[in-house]
Amino acid sequence: MSDSPPEVPGTRGRSGARRSMTIVLGVAVASALLVLGASLMGDRRSGDAFDLVRWERNTFAGKWLYALGRPLRSDPAPDEAITRYFAAPVGSTERRRYENDVEAAIEGRIDASARARGLSGALPLPGSVFPPVNIELSQPPRVLVRSPRRVIQRTSTDLLRPDLTSTEVTAIEQAAESKRPDESVLVVGSGGVATYPAIVVDRSSYGSTVATAAHEWTHHYLQFYPLGLSYFSSRDATAINETVADIVGDELGADILAKWGDPTRSPATPAATPTSTPPPRANALDPNAVLRDLRREVDALLAAGDIEQAEARMEAVRVQLSDAGFRIRRLNQAYFAWYGTYAARPDATDPLGAQLREVRSRTGSLLAFLEVVRNATSRAEVVAALERLRSER
Repeated sequence: MSDSPPEVPGTRGRSGARRSMTIVLGVAVASALLVLGASLMGDRRSGDAFDLVRWERNTFAGKWLYALGRPLRSDPAPDEAITRYFAAPVGSTERRRYENDVEAAIEGRIDASARARGLSGALPLPGSVFPPVNIELSQPPRVLVRSPRRVIQRTSTDLLRPDLTSTEVTAIEQAAESKRPDESVLVVGSGGVATYPAIVVDRSSYGSTVATAAHEWTHHYLQFYPLGLSYFSSRDATAINETVADIVGDELGADILAKWGDPTRSPATPAATPTSTPPPRANALDPNAVLRDLRREVDALLAAGDIEQAEARMEAVRVQLSDAGFRIRRLNQAYFAWYGTYAARPDATDPLGAQLREVRSRTGSLLAFLEVVRNATSRAEVVAALERLRSER
């Protein structure tokens, strides 16, 4: 008998190999569709683009060779691998040594937590959710975001190499805006991308990594329902998808920390939701409130046609936040267009975030929540679903 959490099925030994063999077909189907969807985001400039095809080729085979080779190895216990991985410097030999073990541990824990919530997916598989959880801890691509200057609206996103220097980033932004003076652009970092395997940033804490991995798996799950299939068809569908993934990812991440604790802490204890925002100190600047107020002000200025004043206000607030210790490299229409897609963020002004959170609270379970929202591809459908839930009480 032990007071340690039970080991997740599929994270060690022969059971992992058997499980891997049973889901190869499901993985192949998921991979084909997800890679196709992700490729639609590919950048068109050869020198700066993130080479998605090469990344898939180099990553996919290695993941499954690792899984099939488990019976021939003596892998470390999941908590030991997690502790050693996150204690080692990013990019070090020590990290690379434990990377596959940590990925397998996180995959197993997300799988177990999702199945405990009844999230089997569109094609139930023996001993696994569908699509199977599959992540790669890596440096995710950067994203070039475009928005018109006259209105905050995300018009396109192109994946760029993750190793771009700050000088290269600035040059890309300047070249894009020089070519299209009516556009606002911004190169941002990403926490993850729902390729298959999902790319999950390797520079965060364990808690944040788990939540991000669960977020990306939610995109995989939704890919087989109307909401996921409509991701690229409208801004509404994109915003709903990302906000739902935030809500589900946070809940599954919290489940994992509550059940297994955080091995990177000493001793390992349950932790708070990784994306929760601590309350501001008394008399301290609240950046989320500042950004919410700024977004409303900028929307009003743009609606009145005063683009220059809107841009001057964004720059003034960026300097204000920087002076207070909250550094934003560039604050413009593209910034709000990108981060505004995630309506559950604490700095968001989009009512969609509150609406989806209310849908979640009224459905009672994560499965019931997904059964409602996975078929919604417009804001009108979210509002209709919410009104229906309100009328049932």
